Amino acid sequence: DFGSALMSVRNCGKSIAATSCQLVGPKTGKLFVLFVLIALIYVIIVFLDITADTFEKSGSVPTASGWFILMALIFGFFISKTKVPFKFLITLFVPLTFFGLWIGQEAPIADISKNAWLYVILAYVYLAAIAPVNLLLQPRDFLSSFFLFAVLIAGLIGAFVAIPTIEAPIFKGLTTEVGGHTQFILPFLFITIACGACSGFHSMVASGTTSKQINTERDIIRIGYGSMLVEGILATLALGTLIVLSASNLEMFGGSPVRIFAAGFGQIVSAIGLPAPLAADFALLAVSTFLLTTLDTCTRLCRFLLEELLDWRNATSRYGGTFLCLGLPAIIAFQEFDGQPAWKMIWPLFGSTNQLLAALALITFVVYLRSQRIKAGFALVPALLMIATPLLALAIMTVQYGVFSLLGSMSLFMFALGVFVSIRSLQTIMGSRRQGVAASQSS
Repeated sequence: DFGSALMSVRNCGKSIAATSCQLVGPKTGKLFVLFVLIALIYVIIVFLDITADTFEKSGSVPTASGWFILMALIFGFFISKTKVPFKFLITLFVPLTFFGLWIGQEAPIADISKNAWLYVILAYVYLAAIAPVNLLLQPRDFLSSFFLFAVLIAGLIGAFVAIPTIEAPIFKGLTTEVGGHTQFILPFLFITIACGACSGFHSMVASGTTSKQINTERDIIRIGYGSMLVEGILATLALGTLIVLSASNLEMFGGSPVRIFAAGFGQIVSAIGLPAPLAADFALLAVSTFLLTTLDTCTRLCRFLLEELLDWRNATSRYGGTFLCLGLPAIIAFQEFDGQPAWKMIWPLFGSTNQLLAALALITFVVYLRSQRIKAGFALVPALLMIATPLLALAIMTVQYGVFSLLGSMSLFMFALGVFVSIRSLQTIMGSRRQGVAASQSS
């Protein structure tokens, strides 16, 4: 995250994919853009479905989410259009934002189908993605950060106070059965856990929207590297919410990740006196807020990449490009296969693709450091480990599912893309190293 933000700031706010074009070559860079676009579109499909499913099954959440968006708009208006002191606005709007939890409890929205919510969410995402960042994105993300820290603080205090019983069975051995296939603890465990911090999506955000809002380079460490550490804590808490639930609890929630997280969080936080149902609703609101934030941010990033790929940046690209980026996810989000949402068919790919994207971002940072004649061994070693882990997972899935299946063919395609971009990046690193040695010898 730090490297992606730094490269973007020093490259006129361009995405890491555009930076890769300049450092490694246009052909490799365009393949990198293609890889990123596929990953981001998949994120949009997954989060569209999960958000709509949460809104349908928890009527208090859409009400509270609507209140939150309204508060963010008003907060943004006061910041940009008035001279009201910022500290006063914080003391006013942060409590008003949390007040939405009570409003959701008192006025839940019921009897709206999942497909209807998909239409509503798509409309919101489109409008949010084309809006100026100071209108909604900045005030909304600022207010949502208080949700994040409230969840982290309450969850950690609850865990230390309650010391809850771990209900999940102890794992023994090196393999387990997942979806009718035998999976090895290496590499799949490390893909699952590392995605809490080493996330390709985060590196895209760092080089897509974060870099355009940085005030000074000194802030990049706190914002880029610091946020990755906070994300790692959140991932650990998410793991905790899972393992405190019994097998019957997990079955009751039908495999919904958001509802499982909320139920586990409610159980942990109840130890500090907050009723478990209220804590669960708060967790649902917090996660839904993050999902909505991710959706329009991801759509905005897709548009940026499309504009860079096609050299298309004008008034029409904002509206037309956003529409194109939402078109395919919108179509797929309404589809079902064997009674399950389409995204679940290729869900096993998500962890591998996301971490491989992070690895490619890190290896691009290594190339950048070498181009600036800066030692990069501290980043190269973890980059190689991060590249090897998801590539191994993709290779295993290709063999297990077969190259002619949907999951197997997509695994093979992403494996080939990852290998090509990685090799070209490593060749560039070795080339710059040879040039540096030659230069030192001649001098």
